[in-house]
Amino acid sequence: MAHAPPERPRKFDISTAEIRRLVASFYARVRADAVLGPVFDAAVGDWAAHEEKIAAFWRGAILREPGYDGNPMQMHLANADIRPEHFPVWLALFRDTAERELAPETARAIADLADRIGKGLSYGIETFRRGGSLPPVLA
Repeated sequence: MAHAPPERPRKFDISTAEIRRLVASFYARVRADAVLGPVFDAAVGDWAAHEEKIAAFWRGAILREPGYDGNPMQMHLANADIRPEHFPVWLALFRDTAERELAPETARAIADLADRIGKGLSYGIETFRRGGSLPPVLA
């Protein structure tokens, strides 16, 4: 008899509506940002679809809901315009947007999670693009 895997608990409390609102507000600010705007404008053709995909990512990462089937590392590696130095800008804007849109504890939790994910993506991009045999540059 097969046993279902144990249900993984939510990382923290946040509603799907809060995630959707955060994602929409964040990407409105990204589009207006002097550094990030041009990179995203060149990469994103359908903003509504992009926002839904990213909201699904966050629902999966936090609420453990299925629905996101992408590979963030591969997507970022495939776009040569995305550079490691973009991540601190992205993360600062995300944290500020979260603090504007969410309760303080929730904003801190999602921004801390975004920091961990963003640092991993930045490190991965730098490592893969440098050939992987060179030591990483630690900031």
